[in-house]
Amino acid sequence: MNKQRTFSAAEQQIITSMTELLARAGLEYQGRFIEVDNQQIHYLDYGERAPVLLLHGGGAGSAIWFRQIEALSKTHRVIAPDHPVFGLSSQRAFEPPFVESLVRYLSAFMDTVGLDKVDVVGLSMGGQGALALAIDRPERIDRVVVIDSAGLGKAFPLLFKLANVPLLGRLITRPSRMGQDNYFKTMEVANSEFADANAYRQYAYDVTLSDGHSRAMRSSLSTITGMRGQKEIFTDTQLMSITAPALAIWGDQDPLFPVEHGYRLAKLAPDARLHVIEDARHVPLLDHADAVNELIVGFVADS
Repeated sequence: MNKQRTFSAAEQQIITSMTELLARAGLEYQGRFIEVDNQQIHYLDYGERAPVLLLHGGGAGSAIWFRQIEALSKTHRVIAPDHPVFGLSSQRAFEPPFVESLVRYLSAFMDTVGLDKVDVVGLSMGGQGALALAIDRPERIDRVVVIDSAGLGKAFPLLFKLANVPLLGRLITRPSRMGQDNYFKTMEVANSEFADANAYRQYAYDVTLSDGHSRAMRSSLSTITGMRGQKEIFTDTQLMSITAPALAIWGDQDPLFPVEHGYRLAKLAPDARLHVIEDARHVPLLDHADAVNELIVGFVADS
């Protein structure tokens, strides 16, 4: 942690819940701050040797990967940033076009940290970023793993589409422990009573308390989706251009992005395969951590 940096009360709470969540996997907090494209980006950094970049989705932040960091850092250097708008990073919304903005941020982050070529693992929005890097910056990606990725079909939850509606959007994106818990139980996991559930729920709620988070979320959602669904979908040609070996992991009951999206990627990308996890929803890395870890570790083992 940067000793020179002054943290707000909300940021201190995020640090506390993040530290407690990481401790569930036997990890001490190892976070750093860097400036990327005129904004502060916080990231976690563990281990040595070949780098693996972990990209979280459109909620919480880098510490959601606590179980994956513990498993991967035994054989790799693991870097997990808080994307803009999330965690301890700057609350600056993504600009349209979204994928271009996402690739620009990720490329600049890699440059600043000194990552030339990586294996990349992405969840949801992070999966969309991972695929975009594999398409637009193929020289920088060795292997790509996506978990319930965005960008492969128009489907998007009505709740987030409605965030674009004036006044209603303010209600949807304001901090709400009840709303956060309901989303967790109905969208993210099939088993909401797994061992680390309470620590995760606290962290996921705390990151919504940062000053400016609700406003930045509404603005970013308007860039990502409209009432017709996701605004930017990878074309068949783009997916067929992916040269990196790719693994898609999908929850069979994902209510956000149906498993058909994963089948589309596996069909079109030349060196891709799909593994469907049973009794799982949008974030199987939480309640099915061992199964997800086995798949990821096995896939990047040769890097």
